[in-house]
Amino acid sequence: MKKILFLLLFPFLCFSQTSLSDDDIFAAAGNDFEWLVTNVDTSNKGGFGYEGLLSRMGYSYDDNYKGEISNDKFWQRRYSKNIISGNEKPSAIYFKESYMRAKGYKYPIITKMEIWGDTQSIITFYVNFWTRAINFRDTKPGETVTTRFLSDVAALSVGTNGQSKIVVTTAKDYYK
Repeated sequence: MKKILFLLLFPFLCFSQTSLSDDDIFAAAGNDFEWLVTNVDTSNKGGFGYEGLLSRMGYSYDDNYKGEISNDKFWQRRYSKNIISGNEKPSAIYFKESYMRAKGYKYPIITKMEIWGDTQSIITFYVNFWTRAINFRDTKPGETVTTRFLSDVAALSVGTNGQSKIVVTTAKDYYK
């Protein structure tokens, strides 16, 4: 009887382990937008990911933007603010995905993502995409704030010229 019980429980003991922290599991379960940005294929960005958040923030993909494109290294694009009232100022958020081709994958794998634009829009994106309690009152222009989600590290650099930037890399690359 003990052997049968052991054989039934053994798979649960061996395969139910995770290397994720409780904070990562809680964040993933409690946020519609936050998910991995790096080490996923380039088809994994629509729906509830960052494009879903941009849509809720009032941004849409700008078809007219002629960003830099290198078919084997990166892709750059712009999302423009949809102006609803005459009081809003035009703004844009730029994305640059660096990627590599990997055997066995139809789409390239994202290795790094850079996101930049006016400071207010970038901070709004950052705090809504990565659900972490961040105290921006103590953050001065020119400083960098980081947060980690699973294997991604998102570094927000608050600019001194009204522009800010987020760089998302793998934890392995960030902590080199």
